[in-house]
Amino acid sequence: MSRPALKVGALIAAILGLLACLALAALTGAAGEADGKSNRRAVLGASKVRVTPNCGTKAGSRSCFVEGKITGYQSLQRGTTGRNFVVPYRRGKVVTWSISLSNPTRRDSQSFGPAQQPYFNKLFGSPSRAGISVLRQTNKKGNPVFRLIRRSALQTLNPYFGTTVHFALVKPLNVIRGDVVALTIPTWAPAFWTPYACAASRSGDVVNPARCETASRNNTWRASRQSGRCSIGTDDFDRPNKALQESRPQQKLNSRRQYGCYYKAARLLYTATVVAR
Repeated sequence: MSRPALKVGALIAAILGLLACLALAALTGAAGEADGKSNRRAVLGASKVRVTPNCGTKAGSRSCFVEGKITGYQSLQRGTTGRNFVVPYRRGKVVTWSISLSNPTRRDSQSFGPAQQPYFNKLFGSPSRAGISVLRQTNKKGNPVFRLIRRSALQTLNPYFGTTVHFALVKPLNVIRGDVVALTIPTWAPAFWTPYACAASRSGDVVNPARCETASRNNTWRASRQSGRCSIGTDDFDRPNKALQESRPQQKLNSRRQYGCYYKAARLLYTATVVAR
């Protein structure tokens, strides 16, 4: 069998010729809460612009991309204003979180190519798992450095592939204004969107440069990787490259980590609901 034509999220960098490689939660509300916020409650990651994750039989012509072995957070996304994963209240609690998952294929097929789930299991480990983390920035200049304040339990995602699943926190996570709620993925998660406009074309460019540039401006996220180690991927023998080998999520409480990789034209598809207290 030929090498699977599958990708990990940060490989978009090579395709776009930039540090390319989230987050949307498929939550919408009434007109007064179109941005996911009220006086006492905010859905971080809520957006007026709905997108669906890559991979699986419902991804259309989009390539199969996932992300793994990271802690990451969405900086900007179309359909919201400002930094939409920053806690807006002086004091609050994260009470629930959600993640929108594709249903990667399990078997080879003529229509969708090599099996997707086995490939990512081999590359990142199994099962697919994720949780949320509360980060607090400790510097003011340069690439942001965050201290891990709190984190949720990890959830196994495989039973929920193909759905948007919501997890209520038995122990809500205390937060203060300015904290960032991030997604932690110790293995991999099919909760990643990138537009078809940014796919590689036969000419060596992208399918639609103008739309890809717009997506790059409006959808950006940061990851817990070192600057210069952003383009994760595999070599000619399908072995993880050095960047992927060194990639790790931030999981130790009170640890500090530089978030040195800034990716464009992509979203991590998760949300977090915060209530003021």
